Amino acid sequence: MKVVIVEDEPLAQKFLSKLLTSKYSDIEIVKILESVKDSISYFSKEEDKADLIFMDIHLKDGNCFKIFEKTKITTPIIFTTAFDEYAIKAFDVNSVSYILKPLSENKIEKAMEKFNQINPQTNINNITQLLSSINSEQKYKKRITVKLGDRIIVVDEKDIAYFIAEGRTCYLYTKNNNKYIVDFSLETLSSQLNPKTFFRISRDCITAFDSIKDISKHYKGRLSILLTPEYEKSIIISQERVSDFMKWINGE
Repeated sequence: MKVVIVEDEPLAQKFLSKLLTSKYSDIEIVKILESVKDSISYFSKEEDKADLIFMDIHLKDGNCFKIFEKTKITTPIIFTTAFDEYAIKAFDVNSVSYILKPLSENKIEKAMEKFNQINPQTNINNITQLLSSINSEQKYKKRITVKLGDRIIVVDEKDIAYFIAEGRTCYLYTKNNNKYIVDFSLETLSSQLNPKTFFRISRDCITAFDSIKDISKHYKGRLSILLTPEYEKSIIISQERVSDFMKWINGE
Protein backbone atom coordinates (compact mmCIF):
# COMPACT_ATOMS: atom_id res chain seq x y z
CA MET A 1 0.00 0.00 0.00
CA LYS A 2 1.44 3.34 -1.05
CA VAL A 3 1.26 6.18 1.49
CA VAL A 4 2.00 9.89 1.07
CA ILE A 5 2.75 12.02 4.14
CA VAL A 6 2.02 15.75 4.04
CA GLU A 7 3.69 17.14 7.16
CA ASP A 8 6.14 19.99 7.78
CA GLU A 9 7.43 18.96 11.21
CA PRO A 10 10.56 16.73 10.90
CA LEU A 11 9.85 14.84 14.13
CA ALA A 12 6.29 14.06 13.04
CA GLN A 13 7.54 12.97 9.61
CA LYS A 14 10.04 10.61 11.18
CA PHE A 15 7.55 9.25 13.72
CA LEU A 16 4.88 8.52 11.10
CA SER A 17 7.30 7.00 8.61
CA LYS A 18 8.98 4.73 11.14
CA LEU A 19 5.77 3.57 12.78
CA LEU A 20 3.85 2.91 9.57
CA THR A 21 6.63 0.97 7.85
CA SER A 22 7.58 -1.06 10.93
CA LYS A 23 4.03 -1.94 12.02
CA TYR A 24 2.45 -2.48 8.60
CA SER A 25 4.60 -4.62 6.32
CA ASP A 26 2.61 -3.72 3.20
CA ILE A 27 3.05 0.05 3.57
CA GLU A 28 5.50 1.96 1.40
CA ILE A 29 6.07 5.69 2.01
CA VAL A 30 6.26 6.98 -1.55
CA LYS A 31 6.53 10.70 -0.79
CA ILE A 32 6.88 13.17 2.07
CA LEU A 33 5.67 16.69 1.31
CA GLU A 34 6.25 19.71 3.55
CA SER A 35 4.25 22.54 2.00
CA VAL A 36 1.07 23.52 0.23
CA LYS A 37 3.11 24.49 -2.83
CA ASP A 38 4.90 21.15 -3.09
CA SER A 39 1.67 19.23 -2.45
CA ILE A 40 -0.17 21.05 -5.22
CA SER A 41 2.67 20.30 -7.61
CA TYR A 42 2.84 16.64 -6.61
CA PHE A 43 -0.86 15.81 -6.55
CA SER A 44 -1.46 17.64 -9.82
CA LYS A 45 0.86 15.13 -11.48
CA GLU A 46 0.44 12.10 -9.25
CA GLU A 47 -3.33 11.91 -8.71
CA ASP A 48 -4.47 8.57 -7.29
CA LYS A 49 -0.89 7.25 -7.19
CA ALA A 50 -1.29 6.77 -3.40
CA ASP A 51 -3.68 4.51 -1.50
CA LEU A 52 -3.72 6.68 1.61
CA ILE A 53 -2.60 10.18 2.61
CA PHE A 54 -1.63 11.41 6.07
CA MET A 55 -2.10 15.19 6.00
CA ASP A 56 -1.36 17.86 8.59
CA ILE A 57 -3.77 20.81 8.68
CA HIS A 58 -1.24 23.61 9.16
CA LEU A 59 1.77 23.53 6.85
CA LYS A 60 4.67 25.94 6.74
CA ASP A 61 3.17 27.98 3.90
CA GLY A 62 -0.50 27.87 4.79
CA ASN A 63 -3.62 25.82 5.43
CA CYS A 64 -3.79 22.41 3.75
CA PHE A 65 -7.24 23.16 2.31
CA LYS A 66 -5.57 25.34 -0.29
CA ILE A 67 -4.26 22.12 -1.81
CA PHE A 68 -7.80 21.04 -2.64
CA GLU A 69 -8.58 24.36 -4.28
CA LYS A 70 -5.90 23.63 -6.89
CA THR A 71 -6.05 19.84 -7.24
CA LYS A 72 -8.55 17.01 -7.27
CA ILE A 73 -7.68 14.37 -4.69
CA THR A 74 -9.84 11.26 -4.39
CA THR A 75 -7.41 9.30 -2.21
CA PRO A 76 -8.64 8.66 1.36
CA ILE A 77 -7.06 11.04 3.87
CA ILE A 78 -6.26 10.76 7.56
CA PHE A 79 -5.86 14.28 8.91
CA THR A 80 -3.57 15.22 11.75
CA THR A 81 -4.86 18.28 13.54
CA ALA A 82 -4.86 20.44 16.65
CA PHE A 83 -8.41 21.67 16.03
CA ASP A 84 -11.03 21.90 18.76
CA GLU A 85 -13.66 19.20 19.15
CA TYR A 86 -16.31 20.90 17.00
CA ALA A 87 -13.96 20.91 14.01
CA ILE A 88 -12.81 17.37 14.72
CA LYS A 89 -16.41 16.19 14.47
CA ALA A 90 -16.62 17.69 11.00
CA PHE A 91 -13.47 15.85 9.96
CA ASP A 92 -14.82 12.62 11.35
CA VAL A 93 -17.91 12.88 9.17
CA ASN A 94 -16.14 13.90 5.97
CA SER A 95 -12.83 12.04 6.03
CA VAL A 96 -11.49 8.60 6.84
CA SER A 97 -10.36 9.71 10.28
CA TYR A 98 -8.26 12.22 12.17
CA ILE A 99 -5.40 12.07 14.60
CA LEU A 100 -5.35 14.72 17.28
CA LYS A 101 -1.80 15.85 17.96
CA PRO A 102 0.47 14.96 19.65
CA LEU A 103 0.83 11.80 17.58
CA SER A 104 0.95 8.41 19.27
CA GLU A 105 1.09 4.78 18.22
CA ASN A 106 -2.35 4.11 19.67
CA LYS A 107 -3.96 6.99 17.77
CA ILE A 108 -2.41 5.88 14.48
CA GLU A 109 -3.51 2.28 15.03
CA LYS A 110 -7.12 3.36 15.59
CA ALA A 111 -7.07 5.54 12.47
CA MET A 112 -5.64 2.67 10.40
CA GLU A 113 -8.27 0.28 11.75
CA LYS A 114 -10.98 2.68 10.61
CA PHE A 115 -9.34 3.04 7.20
CA ASN A 116 -9.17 -0.73 6.76
CA GLN A 117 -12.87 -1.06 7.59
CA ILE A 118 -13.96 1.49 5.00
CA ASN A 119 -14.33 0.92 1.29
CA PRO A 120 -12.30 3.75 -0.28
CA GLN A 121 -14.68 3.90 -3.22
CA THR A 122 -17.49 5.01 -0.91
CA ASN A 123 -15.31 7.33 1.12
CA ILE A 124 -14.11 9.97 -1.36
CA ASN A 125 -13.57 13.23 0.49
CA ASN A 126 -16.01 16.02 -0.27
CA ILE A 127 -13.71 18.92 0.50
CA THR A 128 -16.31 21.58 -0.29
CA GLN A 129 -18.67 20.03 2.22
CA LEU A 130 -15.87 19.71 4.74
CA LEU A 131 -14.89 23.36 4.47
CA SER A 132 -18.51 24.44 4.67
CA SER A 133 -19.05 22.33 7.76
CA ILE A 134 -16.01 23.77 9.53
CA ASN A 135 -16.73 27.36 8.54
CA SER A 136 -20.33 27.13 9.71
CA GLU A 137 -19.28 25.93 13.17
CA GLN A 138 -15.97 27.77 13.60
CA LYS A 139 -15.90 29.77 16.80
CA TYR A 140 -12.71 31.67 17.37
CA LYS A 141 -11.24 32.68 20.72
CA LYS A 142 -12.42 36.06 21.96
CA ARG A 143 -10.08 36.05 24.95
CA ILE A 144 -7.15 34.07 26.35
CA THR A 145 -6.45 33.37 30.01
CA VAL A 146 -2.86 33.51 31.25
CA LYS A 147 -1.26 32.91 34.64
CA LEU A 148 0.90 35.43 36.45
CA GLY A 149 2.01 33.94 39.74
CA ASP A 150 -1.16 33.08 41.63
CA ARG A 151 -3.27 35.36 39.45
CA ILE A 152 -5.31 34.44 36.38
CA ILE A 153 -5.46 37.24 33.84
CA VAL A 154 -7.94 37.44 30.98
CA VAL A 155 -6.64 39.10 27.80
CA ASP A 156 -9.27 40.16 25.27
CA GLU A 157 -8.68 39.49 21.59
CA LYS A 158 -8.58 43.23 20.85
CA ASP A 159 -5.70 43.69 23.33
CA ILE A 160 -3.44 41.00 21.82
CA ALA A 161 -0.52 42.31 19.75
CA TYR A 162 1.27 39.09 18.83
CA PHE A 163 2.47 35.68 19.97
CA ILE A 164 6.14 34.67 19.91
CA ALA A 165 7.57 31.18 20.35
CA GLU A 166 10.94 31.29 22.08
CA GLY A 167 12.33 27.78 22.35
CA ARG A 168 9.60 25.61 23.83
CA THR A 169 7.77 28.53 25.41
CA CYS A 170 5.05 30.61 23.76
CA TYR A 171 4.53 34.21 24.86
CA LEU A 172 1.59 36.56 24.40
CA TYR A 173 2.44 40.24 23.98
CA THR A 174 -0.29 42.77 24.59
CA LYS A 175 -0.69 46.11 22.86
CA ASN A 176 0.35 47.91 26.06
CA ASN A 177 3.55 45.82 26.05
CA ASN A 178 2.82 43.24 28.72
CA LYS A 179 4.29 39.78 28.21
CA TYR A 180 2.69 36.54 29.41
CA ILE A 181 3.40 32.83 29.03
CA VAL A 182 0.54 30.95 27.35
CA ASP A 183 -0.20 27.23 27.57
CA PHE A 184 -0.73 26.83 23.81
CA SER A 185 1.60 26.17 20.90
CA LEU A 186 1.52 28.43 17.86
CA GLU A 187 0.06 25.55 15.87
CA THR A 188 -2.88 25.27 18.28
CA LEU A 189 -3.37 29.03 18.34
CA SER A 190 -3.39 29.12 14.53
CA SER A 191 -6.60 27.09 14.55
CA GLN A 192 -8.22 29.02 17.41
CA LEU A 193 -7.64 32.63 16.38
CA ASN A 194 -9.71 34.54 13.84
CA PRO A 195 -7.73 34.42 10.55
CA LYS A 196 -9.13 37.81 9.55
CA THR A 197 -7.37 39.36 12.53
CA PHE A 198 -4.33 37.13 13.07
CA PHE A 199 -1.74 35.65 10.71
CA ARG A 200 1.17 33.30 11.34
CA ILE A 201 3.92 35.25 9.64
CA SER A 202 6.67 32.79 10.56
CA ARG A 203 7.21 29.53 12.42
CA ASP A 204 7.85 31.61 15.55
CA CYS A 205 5.27 34.38 15.30
CA ILE A 206 1.53 35.03 14.98
CA THR A 207 0.61 38.70 14.78
CA ALA A 208 -2.54 40.79 14.85
CA PHE A 209 -3.15 42.89 11.77
CA ASP A 210 -2.87 46.26 13.53
CA SER A 211 0.37 45.26 15.28
CA ILE A 212 2.32 45.40 12.02
CA LYS A 213 4.36 48.60 12.11
CA ASP A 214 6.42 48.29 8.96
CA ILE A 215 6.83 45.95 5.97
CA SER A 216 9.96 46.02 3.85
CA LYS A 217 11.53 43.88 1.17
CA HIS A 218 14.19 41.43 2.27
CA TYR A 219 16.74 39.19 0.61
CA LYS A 220 15.54 36.63 -2.00
CA GLY A 221 11.92 37.74 -2.22
CA ARG A 222 11.26 37.60 1.51
CA LEU A 223 9.70 40.33 3.65
CA SER A 224 10.91 41.88 6.88
CA ILE A 225 8.23 42.83 9.41
CA LEU A 226 8.54 45.24 12.35
CA LEU A 227 5.96 44.81 15.09
CA THR A 228 4.43 47.17 17.60
CA PRO A 229 5.00 47.17 20.53
CA GLU A 230 8.54 46.85 19.29
CA TYR A 231 9.96 43.33 19.40
CA GLU A 232 13.71 42.86 19.89
CA LYS A 233 14.23 41.72 16.30
CA SER A 234 12.51 41.93 12.94
CA ILE A 235 10.44 38.96 11.75
CA ILE A 236 11.24 37.49 8.35
CA ILE A 237 8.45 36.10 6.16
CA SER A 238 9.65 33.30 3.91
CA GLN A 239 9.25 33.62 0.16
CA GLU A 240 6.68 30.80 0.23
CA ARG A 241 4.41 32.70 2.65
CA VAL A 242 4.67 36.15 1.05
CA SER A 243 1.75 35.58 -1.32
CA ASP A 244 -0.63 34.44 1.45
CA PHE A 245 0.53 37.28 3.69
CA MET A 246 -0.15 39.91 1.03
CA LYS A 247 -3.61 38.46 0.40
CA TRP A 248 -4.29 38.68 4.13
CA ILE A 249 -3.01 42.27 4.28
CA ASN A 250 -5.29 43.18 1.37
CA GLY A 251 -8.30 41.48 2.96
CA GLU A 252 -8.62 38.78 0.30
